[in-house]
Amino acid sequence: MLRQVKRGLVISSALLTFGLFVPSIDFVRDVQAEEPQKTQGESNENPLIYQVNEDSYDLFGDVLPAKIEQYIHRNASSADVINDYIMKQAAEQSMLKFGTVISEKINMPFEEQILPRLDSVLRETTETLSDKDWEQIKMSTSPSAGLGEKIFHLYNEETREDIFRFHVRRDQPPKQGYVFNFHYHTYLDKHEKHHTIGNIHWGKDMPPRWNSTDRVYS
Repeated sequence: MLRQVKRGLVISSALLTFGLFVPSIDFVRDVQAEEPQKTQGESNENPLIYQVNEDSYDLFGDVLPAKIEQYIHRNASSADVINDYIMKQAAEQSMLKFGTVISEKINMPFEEQILPRLDSVLRETTETLSDKDWEQIKMSTSPSAGLGEKIFHLYNEETREDIFRFHVRRDQPPKQGYVFNFHYHTYLDKHEKHHTIGNIHWGKDMPPRWNSTDRVYS
């Protein structure tokens, strides 16, 4: 999975930064779809979100949780590219958080078990975002060290609201040794629920602390 998410993303470095990306005018134009013209008698009471493809429109099964006054479109191909980039950064930031000792031991099960599930739930969350939301999305670059849980957060740069939080917690079930519990929190339920992605068993010995390199939240 890690090799897949690292596949060649032919994107200008001017469009993507370590804080996720700062869109150029051309990029925003590509990501934003034109609003459709409403026919006579059309009502705005039940606005819908459409996924924009090159040649056709496919209706999304979900709508934005916020009230809107017009039809909203999002560019599916551009969203996929950004999600691919987020997954690439997720894999890299996870290895940074683990540090050498932990990553050498759990790298394989993390790639095979955790990343595919993370990719799925991340896309389930971000498919609710409109093009306007995508313009404001940022990704933290500071996995917590020591015993902290954070691997990365996606957040709205303007409102500072977290959209998606990817965490790992150290558990010690009775007589089972140490287990790493990978989970996420989402704005869709106001981050109230703990959604488990998967567990990786470490062993009986206490694992080292997460990478302790000084970092600054971005």
